[in-house]
Amino acid sequence: MITNIIATEENAFAEAHHYIVDRFLSQKRLPKGDYYDVVVFGFLRAVRQYCSRADLQEKYAFSTIAYRKMNDDLIKHYRKQARPSRTAVLVNLDDLVYESDRLTISEVVSDPDCLSDRVEAAMLWEQVSSLLTDDQIEAIHLRADGYTDREIAARWKRRINDVMTVFEEIQATVLDLCLV
Repeated sequence: MITNIIATEENAFAEAHHYIVDRFLSQKRLPKGDYYDVVVFGFLRAVRQYCSRADLQEKYAFSTIAYRKMNDDLIKHYRKQARPSRTAVLVNLDDLVYESDRLTISEVVSDPDCLSDRVEAAMLWEQVSSLLTDDQIEAIHLRADGYTDREIAARWKRRINDVMTVFEEIQATVLDLCLV
């Protein structure tokens, strides 16, 4: 019964002072539709605290307590907005592990025995390919597809010695990388 009377008094007090929420949002130049829900709970906590503590009523105006509580909630809201959100990263299992690789995520996950070998190979390829020219990378892909030096030379419309030089440069780059 007593709690109902207190709740009724708090409700009446909150209704009589509700204009403070609108004034707070107006002074802060915040759109009511976006921020009302952010600050109203601070206002309601201020009502409960102010109505239950006579020492606050003697020292402060209600608007002071309400502004403080609403401002605290606004700061909490801004901090939460600035915090990086924890969201799961969604991946497609048909995506490539590395752009330059032909290995998909589902292939890596489905074969746990060679998972570490494949990941290491993909990381090594990423490192090597960053040091190679586009022609050198294309030459490696063509060789992996089974093309001979002569076929690569014919495809590029170059001499076979040029293709052999490209592979020698690739070999030198890989050796330099391994020695570092």
